[in-house]
Amino acid sequence: MRLIPLLALAAGLALAAAPLAAAPNRVFYAGASGAERFHDVHALSDGTLLVAGGAADLDWLPPGTPRIELPADGIDSASAGRIGFILQLSADLSSVLRVLHFPPGSVRDVFKLRSTEVPGDPTGSIYLSGNRDSANGGYYLARLDGNFVHSLPAALLFAYNVRASGDHASRQPWDVGGDGAVVHAIGRPFDTEWAAIEKIDASGQRVVVEHWHAHWRDAGEWDGTPASSYPDAATQPLRHSAIVMKAQRRGSLRSPSQAEFDLIGSDANGNGGRKGRFPDDYYHAGPCLLQGSGTCPNTGPGYTGYRANSYRTQRVGGIAIDRRSNRLYFGYSTQTVLPGGNPDFEPAIVAMAPDGELLWWDRLYRETNANSPPDQYVDGLAIDYANDRLLVVARTHGNAPDNFWRGDQIALAPGSAGFQQQFTGTNGNIHLSWLGAFRLDDGRVQAATYVAEFVEGSTTYGAPHPDPLLDGWPNPNAGWPDLNTTRCGSNAGYSGEIEVGPEGEVALLCLGRRTLTTRDAHQTMPRPNVPDPLAGSWNQFVRVYAPDLAGLRYSSLLTGAWDTGTGSGGDNTALVGLALRADGVIVAGLHEATAGIADGEPVPVAEVPAWGEALPQGESALLARLSGERLGGEPAPDPMRIFRDGFEPMAPEAP
Repeated sequence: MRLIPLLALAAGLALAAAPLAAAPNRVFYAGASGAERFHDVHALSDGTLLVAGGAADLDWLPPGTPRIELPADGIDSASAGRIGFILQLSADLSSVLRVLHFPPGSVRDVFKLRSTEVPGDPTGSIYLSGNRDSANGGYYLARLDGNFVHSLPAALLFAYNVRASGDHASRQPWDVGGDGAVVHAIGRPFDTEWAAIEKIDASGQRVVVEHWHAHWRDAGEWDGTPASSYPDAATQPLRHSAIVMKAQRRGSLRSPSQAEFDLIGSDANGNGGRKGRFPDDYYHAGPCLLQGSGTCPNTGPGYTGYRANSYRTQRVGGIAIDRRSNRLYFGYSTQTVLPGGNPDFEPAIVAMAPDGELLWWDRLYRETNANSPPDQYVDGLAIDYANDRLLVVARTHGNAPDNFWRGDQIALAPGSAGFQQQFTGTNGNIHLSWLGAFRLDDGRVQAATYVAEFVEGSTTYGAPHPDPLLDGWPNPNAGWPDLNTTRCGSNAGYSGEIEVGPEGEVALLCLGRRTLTTRDAHQTMPRPNVPDPLAGSWNQFVRVYAPDLAGLRYSSLLTGAWDTGTGSGGDNTALVGLALRADGVIVAGLHEATAGIADGEPVPVAEVPAWGEALPQGESALLARLSGERLGGEPAPDPMRIFRDGFEPMAPEAP
């Protein structure tokens, strides 16, 4: 036995048990030509980071930065004066290891990054999407031939052009499974034309999905399920399938039989009496049979009085795939008409098996004959692998008695409380966000909170929150304060992210007004519940909720340093990309500009690396690593490091 190495190992283990120190914040700009944007950030298993975006050129990168030009073969795009890129950065953001970029003038940007591994496993295959500038418009999907960890990319294994417009083009809803298959939204939402969800395999080819209802062959469409029952497979084989996101049409999310249409079930909170096996039965008076003329009538209203309006394409707000099972989860909204004739938008989330079989769905509130008149949308989804949950970001325009599930009325969690239970105050013509957690296997809701910041100038606050991290801010569940518009995952033409950490903590990027911040924030909002409060500002912020959604781990602004007397100078950033790591939350975005001049005041910076900038140069990319008392810390010491630092590891003992 070698006593010295074993004692050293014991010392290493003792170090590992010591409290972790928070990593220092690092906040800085990048770029010098006035046209740089960061759109997404993706953590690799070797500790390095990928940051995706677009720029006019790459001259702002440090001299000698290794460059890999990625052919844009197969992408239908020609974007003059733009370069889409991916930076690989060191773990601490201090250096640029290399840049992977498309040829100048081809694609406008790289907008989203995803990979096929379950979080915590070694990095798998990397997929990306970005904006296309072409006659057809939309976005591209692509797969790299290397993942930066095991090999450097040099080409695309495939590129696939998605025809899309409106929110489907600007937000690019898609995800990739553990099998490398990608599910994505196409078309234009809230329109009279076309929208759908389709699937491509790991080689970029459209696929037939057994239990989806609409399928295409060379000679046209066949509607039926399962796909294996198609009678002409020998002469005219099916080529691909889709979920038709058009409320009245065959292939949409309507029951294909009277028995399914008449099915009575329960909602996510255990309330019985919900009618219809499929969510779009809500708007119709009967089923949509898949064969025969006149058998899919667009008659309404549904059993609570709703009907679909003439703009029947639906908005896909988020897609998530569980990479362990390849189950599909998506959320969408439908433009509808209330019984009295007023317009409305209704949400739903849906779970399907990999073969397209419907598993469960939920409306996000209890269906009653009273209806739910505020417009409601789904804006983002993410899988919580630690707790087998689906995290849902949704949004309501206004208030009503039947709105999203309240955090203190969850049947599976009696006595629980969300951080913010409900709408308060009298300010109704606003958009408020909401966060809910649903069991993956059956869709039962487990926790919920509103994400709704205070209005400027409210005076109806309750007692301060008892959590010392909130530093005396009003308790959102006390008093009856007015609220102001708060958007999460739907930021002004950008696609804000939702990320889930290893314990189930949930990070969001949002837009708010008098935003509640924690005492350890990089940039705080002045408290409003004091005499003569300082002026606030519209702002973009990042927030991390505890896994039970009842408390906060971190909340900070990232906006221009405004004048606290007048409120001017802020509201000039867009936060777009997000990643959660052991050392904190990473945020990517941009500082906005008008006519080439940076808007407002700079964001307060910290620990600016040599390749970064302290001030925006017109429109500039923005990157931050933030940590705090309950978020992040230095990585735990490796108990084996003592051997690598001066001792040889022990040889295995003989049996």
